[in-house]
Amino acid sequence: MPRSEGDAPARCKACGRELTAPGDIGWECECGVVVCSQEECVSEYFRFVAGGEATRCLTCGAVL
Repeated sequence: MPRSEGDAPARCKACGRELTAPGDIGWECECGVVVCSQEECVSEYFRFVAGGEATRCLTCGAVL
């Protein structure tokens, strides 16, 4: 589910870092998984597919 401005700050699912600014978020899925922009965190929860044209959430399987 997408975040709205009134929500509490998100935390990276992988490293736990608080994500206070929009630029802190590397990837976010509708299932609620949010990770920071660190490559290790992104690769733990998301994979690039379709030759880099899309991203798959490894938690729910959605293609973004």
